[in-house]
Amino acid sequence: MKIKVSILLTILFLWGWQITLAQERTITGTITAADDGSTLPGVSVVVKGTTTGTITNLDGHYSISVPVDGEILVFSFVGMKTVELPIESNTILDLVMEPDVLGLEEVVVTAAGIRREKKALGYSVENVDGDQLQQVAEPDALRALQGKIPGVNITSSSGAPGSSTRITIRGSSSLLGNNQPLFIVDGIPFDNSSNSLFSGLGDGSAYGSRIGDLDPNNIESITVLKGAAAAALYGSRAANGVVIVTTKSGSATASAKGMEITYNGSFGIEKIANLPEYQNTYGTGTNFNYQQANGSWGAPFIGTRPYATTDSIAHWFDGRTGMENYWGTNVPYRTYPDNVKNLFETGVVIDNSLTISSGAENSALSMTVSHVINDGYVPTTNYTRTNVSVGGQAQLANGFNVGGSVSYVRSGQKAVQSGV
Repeated sequence: MKIKVSILLTILFLWGWQITLAQERTITGTITAADDGSTLPGVSVVVKGTTTGTITNLDGHYSISVPVDGEILVFSFVGMKTVELPIESNTILDLVMEPDVLGLEEVVVTAAGIRREKKALGYSVENVDGDQLQQVAEPDALRALQGKIPGVNITSSSGAPGSSTRITIRGSSSLLGNNQPLFIVDGIPFDNSSNSLFSGLGDGSAYGSRIGDLDPNNIESITVLKGAAAAALYGSRAANGVVIVTTKSGSATASAKGMEITYNGSFGIEKIANLPEYQNTYGTGTNFNYQQANGSWGAPFIGTRPYATTDSIAHWFDGRTGMENYWGTNVPYRTYPDNVKNLFETGVVIDNSLTISSGAENSALSMTVSHVINDGYVPTTNYTRTNVSVGGQAQLANGFNVGGSVSYVRSGQKAVQSGV
């Protein structure tokens, strides 16, 4: 009886093992490179959706057992394009892998417009594509770079729409001089110094700079050269680094795909995130005495004070009531706890851009038209900008490259009104 049971178990085991073998099949093949036809050792071969995999040997051969439900093999190798092949009824799958050019040759624009592979450079270079700038509802191209490049500090001169932006690379190098880098836009030096810190009317708003006139929708890439070695070809002007801006109108990036029309639109809001805690116990003045002067430690609003609740003081100007003059008008001496919070509004940024590009085998043409409206969170502040850019590149039959671009910018800034 025991012998019969053992024979039965053996038969069941062999039968189950045959069923397991029947559910798998072996796929073999050879992997070679497209550029020189050499075999590729170490190529990863994985059944898609599973952990079943293997690698090719020194001769580029592989052999893998594929489950019955396996349908696709995934081939991947460093520097080569990943390929997925359906198995179907095949038992032999050979593959010729093509190099991944974009992954191996990341090209950046260096000094004097020279294009070099980033891995071949001996100094620090950071590159940001124009697509990353367009993801931010920000009319200023420099502010759209905030947080995207290590070692670069970007600050705004004020919260007013259209105000200038300051940028420093690897900190400040001078205590008294200018610490901002040199700006090169399509090979032309640009000045990023602001026109004026204060207007002649005394409204106290910071004015913009010419870099603020750049349209983020028309930027192909921004390259930041850090340090003296990176910017050596630009001389002493580049002692603080260089920011190279390549516009779509000034680059030959269009391919032979005919005409392409691209529309970009963005809408954003601006609000004050938080406010400091203000004291609402004492009025203007000093030494706990009310005075029509600067200071926040005048007579108290409550407790012992020289003015009763119904008493009034002379108020010289109220900028929140239609901008009328109140020279000497008496108003109640009391606190206004929400006067700062009620000052600010909700700002709006509306950006619309239309790009038309066309390319042939040896030429490219691009035109961008955009319009920006930025209503600030401070009342009466506003900034508008209209950009029109046209440019093209062509390679002549003798091998020379010619190109050019034309840009038109019209911007307007409305600052805080003084009311006097």
